[in-house]
Amino acid sequence: MKIYLIRHGDPDYANDTLTERGHQEARALAGYLAGQGITRVYASPMGRARDTARYTSDTLGIPVDTLPWTAELGVRATGEERRTAWDIHGHLIRNSDYLSDPAVFERIPTLPASEVRAILEQLRRDSDRFLSTLGYQRDGGIYRVRRSTPDRIALFAHGGLGLTWLSLLLEIPTPLLWSGFFLHTSSVTQILFDERDDGFATPRCIMMSALPHLYASGLEPSQAGIKANYT
Repeated sequence: MKIYLIRHGDPDYANDTLTERGHQEARALAGYLAGQGITRVYASPMGRARDTARYTSDTLGIPVDTLPWTAELGVRATGEERRTAWDIHGHLIRNSDYLSDPAVFERIPTLPASEVRAILEQLRRDSDRFLSTLGYQRDGGIYRVRRSTPDRIALFAHGGLGLTWLSLLLEIPTPLLWSGFFLHTSSVTQILFDERDDGFATPRCIMMSALPHLYASGLEPSQAGIKANYT
């Protein structure tokens, strides 16, 4: 099984939809995914994700199933009204105190540790339920294959949700993934459920934040979500 985790197109956050540029990205993305053998399409319930998924759904003739648990996360940095937890400055996350034990979220200034832990626990439960419907039952950091599938799944979601879910699938400390990686709008991240031994699968990221559809269409990557010197 391969999951194509996709961030929505360039957003009009005020109206929870896409900008004109976002629609261009979504159209180009649909053309790319048409050649990838996608068999299922899922989307967050939020408008900007559904609007992005619609182009792929129409192109492939595959209906969009809504996954409520893939809505964007709503956790804010403590004392920073407009900054989300996954946008906390990297120098605050990668301090020597936290790096000495990445399980202790309390060592990251402005991170609401108890709230983040609760969100991660719920996301883990929701992810486990979803993957079990596809035939993959989590057992610690790996998955028992109850029913192997060749499905290629397109899942349209969000930057914060995407990075956070990846951290759980890959067993990487969540704040380190937040501070070290970025998902461009309309980007594609591929997670292969690697079945090297019969009966077991390990999620493996084989492509991250890729934009082949934009380059093929002559579109520059959007800077939506980048807070500093991206030029």
